[in-house]
Amino acid sequence: MNEVMSSIKEVSLRRATVADAEAIAAVRVESWQTTYRGMIPDTYLDQMRIEDSFLHWKQILEALPAAGDRVCVYVAESEGHIIGFASGMLLPEPKLGMCAELTAIYLRPVWQRSGIGRRLLQKVARTLQAQGADNLLVWVISGNAIARNFYEDLGAVLMHEQAFTWDGIDLKEVGYGWRDLSVLMASVNAMPTSGAVH
Repeated sequence: MNEVMSSIKEVSLRRATVADAEAIAAVRVESWQTTYRGMIPDTYLDQMRIEDSFLHWKQILEALPAAGDRVCVYVAESEGHIIGFASGMLLPEPKLGMCAELTAIYLRPVWQRSGIGRRLLQKVARTLQAQGADNLLVWVISGNAIARNFYEDLGAVLMHEQAFTWDGIDLKEVGYGWRDLSVLMASVNAMPTSGAVH
C-alpha cells in the first residue's frame, strides 16, 4: 500500500456542501486525467480545467437543498482534505427498469482500491434507498476495466451497452445495475476496508 495512504489513520464521510465545490472539481479532473488515458484523447484530458468543473459542481451543490434527498453528494475527507466523492439521484423516469442512478464516484488516484469508494457508494445507496429506491443504475465507459471490475465485485449486473457522444468525442458506455440494493449492501459489508472510515 502507498506509504502516504498507510500513514493516515482515519477517513470520514459526510454530505457535501457548496464550500466543497472546488475540491470536488479538483478530484474529478485529477481522476479523469489518470483513469481515462487511452480511452479519451489526451488533447481533451490535458485541457480539462478545475474552474470549468467547479462551476458545474457549484450549481449541483447549490440545488441540493431544494432537491432534498432525491439527489445526494458525499465526500470522503482525510486530515481536512477531500480525497473522493460520490453522487446519486432518484431518476425522474426509470431507465432500464431502474429508479435511481449513481451519477459520479471519483477518488484521488492514491486512494483508489482502499475501500473508500465502496463506502461512498454505500452512503449514496442508503440515502436513495431511504427515499424509496430499491435498485441502482450506473454508467461506465466500456474500456474502463477497473471500474467495471469494481461494480461486478459488488454484485452489479451488466445490463446494456450503447454509443454516446461526450463533448464531441464518440465513446461506448455500459450500464450496470443492482436490481436489489440489499445485494449491494451485503457485498460492501462483506469486504474489508483499510483504516478507519466513519
